[in-house]
Amino acid sequence: MNRVRHTAWLLLIALGFAGDGLPADKPSAVLKERVKQLEPRLYRVGDVTVDANLGVAAFPAKVNQIVGLIEYALVTETGKVHESFLSTKARPSDIHAAMLLLHVKPPGGVRVEVGWKVDGAWVRKPISDCIGQYPLEAASERDDKVTDKSFDLKSRDWKWTGARLRAGTLTADVSGSILSLQPDMDALALVEPMVDTGRFGSHVWPKRVPKLGQAVQVFVRLKQAAPTRPNANKMPAKTQNPSF
Repeated sequence: MNRVRHTAWLLLIALGFAGDGLPADKPSAVLKERVKQLEPRLYRVGDVTVDANLGVAAFPAKVNQIVGLIEYALVTETGKVHESFLSTKARPSDIHAAMLLLHVKPPGGVRVEVGWKVDGAWVRKPISDCIGQYPLEAASERDDKVTDKSFDLKSRDWKWTGARLRAGTLTADVSGSILSLQPDMDALALVEPMVDTGRFGSHVWPKRVPKLGQAVQVFVRLKQAAPTRPNANKMPAKTQNPSF
C-alpha cells in the first residue's frame, strides 16, 4: 500500500466512515483524492495542510465579523456566519482528520492561533487574544458590544471534542461549527473553560484584528503538557511518530 493510500485508509478508519457501507478492504475514492503528500512529513487534506514536523494543522480563513455579539470563533462559510469572528471554506471533516493524524484525540486540548500579513510581514497571535467578553446587561441594546466593562477572554485553550457521525455524515460538516464559544455538541472544539453565556457575551476586539474580509491563516496544534520534573527511576517516553 503506497503512502497516500495508507494515509487515506487511516483517515477512513479514524473518522468511522468504514462502517457506513463502504468496502472494508479499501479506502474511499473520494477521501483518497483529498489526501496529498507534498513532501516528507508534509500533507494536505483538502484545504488543510498538516506539518508533522511542527505538529500543526493550518488552513485559510477570513475575518467574517468584527461588530456585534459572537458565539463562535470560527465556522464554515455555510455555518452560523451571523455570529462568528472567522469563516472558512475548509471542511470540518478535513480539519478533524488532520488533527487525528497529529494524534489529537477527543477530548484533547489544543491551541489555536490566527495569522495575517501587515505591510508584508506576518502577525500571529492566539485567537483568544482577538476576543473579548462583556456583561450582558452592559450592551444588551447596542450593536457594538465593546464597552468600558469589556475584558479579555479568560479562556485560553480549546477542548477538541472531535466529530459526531449521523447517518454516515460528520455533523460539523452539516452545521458548519468549528470553534465554539458556547455549548455546541456539533462543533469540533469548545473554548476551555466554557464561557458563562448566562452572564457574559463575547465580541471581537476590532483594534486587534485585521479588517473585515481580510484573509488569515488558522493554526491548530496539540496543547503541550506542563513540564514535570524527570524521575530518575523512570525511562523517558519515546516520541510518537504521526500515523502517516
